[in-house]
Amino acid sequence: MKEFYTIGEISKIFNIPSATLRYYDSIGLLCPWEIGENNYRYYSKAQFEIISMIMFMRTINTPIKKLQNILNEKTADGVLEELKSCESSIDEKIYELEQLKQKIGIFNKNIEATCYNPKITLEKLPKMYMMSKPFGDEDELDIDEIIKTTIGVGKWANTAGIISTITKENLQKGRFHTYERYGYLSEIPFSRKNKYTKILPAGQFVCYGMKVSSVEHFEADEAYAKMLRYIKRNKLKIRGSAIERNVLDLYSGNKNNPTMYFRIYIPVE
Repeated sequence: MKEFYTIGEISKIFNIPSATLRYYDSIGLLCPWEIGENNYRYYSKAQFEIISMIMFMRTINTPIKKLQNILNEKTADGVLEELKSCESSIDEKIYELEQLKQKIGIFNKNIEATCYNPKITLEKLPKMYMMSKPFGDEDELDIDEIIKTTIGVGKWANTAGIISTITKENLQKGRFHTYERYGYLSEIPFSRKNKYTKILPAGQFVCYGMKVSSVEHFEADEAYAKMLRYIKRNKLKIRGSAIERNVLDLYSGNKNNPTMYFRIYIPVE
């Protein structure tokens, strides 16, 4: 290995633009080992380690000014502190990406089951997390409580679908537009509980996807009637309120009259 390298050679070896090397020279971060005739810059192989370190620290987004300071210290304390801070930040990003992957999986599953599966199914669903209040009350869901419930890396509300529920009694009497509660439902745990939150235990549910194109949701009558016939035919027993969950809205060329896809869950035993 030769002793000295031109700025062009260093640029190729370390994949650093020559302009960046000149900038590092101008601020004193990385100066050539010597300047030759015609002001040619020459770097020594003895500088390879520091060049590699600078490139690595820039890769983890260490600011130039900070990098100048910690590389001029007489101990490794500054570098070590920066690396530990970066490691912690990466761990947070990994957690966020894992959460994002989980959310994508949930959305994929719900959209495929709701929009592309025309069959009524009997499914064992995991526990779900609901935030709701009685339908028809004068007050709305407390926005502060929604925000508090949403706080955290999981960003709970981003995974939640808007829901309405129908009591077992109204369901059996065919009152498919008489709602009991409304709010939000998600497979992701909320970060904190409040007076509106409830954990729905895992169990058997009769499930069906419903496409709605009318403001009045007339399509619900046929959907629920089919599900009740399925329940009767399979000798199942309704054990609680039905959940009508909004899974996807599409403008369909008219943002004021979207096409809506709902997933209906009726708990049975």
